[in-house]
Amino acid sequence: MSGKANEVRLVLDTYPLSRTAICPTLEWATAHAAYLHFYSDYGYYHGSIKYIYDLSSRRPPLKIRYGILALTSSERRNGKLRYTASFGRSGEVYEGWAERHATIVIEPRAGGAPPAYTITDAPAPPDSVAEPEPFATADGQSVIVENKTPPGQPRQPSGIGVIGKSERKQYYPAPIPTMALYRKVLPDKPAPGEIEDDIGPFVLDGNKIWFASTFYDSEGVSGVGAVGVFDISTRKYDMRYLPEIAPWSGSAILLDGGNLWIGLIRRPEGAVYGAGLLRYNITTGAAAKYAVADSIHTIDRLGETLYCGTSHGLYTIRGGKVRQLRFEPDDKGKLIMVPREVW
Repeated sequence: MSGKANEVRLVLDTYPLSRTAICPTLEWATAHAAYLHFYSDYGYYHGSIKYIYDLSSRRPPLKIRYGILALTSSERRNGKLRYTASFGRSGEVYEGWAERHATIVIEPRAGGAPPAYTITDAPAPPDSVAEPEPFATADGQSVIVENKTPPGQPRQPSGIGVIGKSERKQYYPAPIPTMALYRKVLPDKPAPGEIEDDIGPFVLDGNKIWFASTFYDSEGVSGVGAVGVFDISTRKYDMRYLPEIAPWSGSAILLDGGNLWIGLIRRPEGAVYGAGLLRYNITTGAAAKYAVADSIHTIDRLGETLYCGTSHGLYTIRGGKVRQLRFEPDDKGKLIMVPREVW
């Protein structure tokens, strides 16, 4: 609509009120495109429609159904990043949309130019999750991070197992915050009936394991987000309950020189949602957050640019500037990369 009389310039679509199973959400439109995303109860995403139009003409908009590609895993190869990308799985996608899986390869370009990319269709990844494997330390010990309770067993706190040269395993449970600490660190948040904290994403740094905690946050259960470090030599934890991470769980981690980069999320009853990207200096304790709106699955650095694979494409951070690279159909239905500045 435009003008003093609110003249209707273009009708994108009509949506019947009888369709109550999923709710449409209109995203901020550009000069030539608008996006309608569909969500069911508890925030679960089920598909999108992209409308491509020309306001100078009276032609109806082009309507393309598609699914937002989430970049769920990454691998570095020959100076490039290779991502596994997916939208939905069989049985999770509403009628009208189809699941899709792809491999996206990103190659940096000089300066701040958007990277080169290729997109190739791929089969669905396996449903099974690999069991954690021990990793070796410099002094010949083996360490394993255990953060999942076996099915059918009473819940056990996560922790770190250390297998010495004698091949005897010792298990060190991760600290769980007290209710007093919860109230101190999160004074504006109602205290839960039960506190749970587990080891989330982690990275090995010589003889230390850095990690971010993770916790379910609903139905009377919650936790306190933290940056933690376990010293394998002394067998001791050091938990740092920073205000920048205390309300959130960690979803991904990267140790980059003296900085830890941590993806922040909330894990409520329903869909997980993103809460930004945290940079924490392990020496000075300085912390800063970056505006990454979607859930972060992977964090990598190539050259001067940080790359975050998320639930909605790829985010890059360079010189403090954040950019989103979305993968969506063009007017022919072909997947292309569409850069968007993040303000």
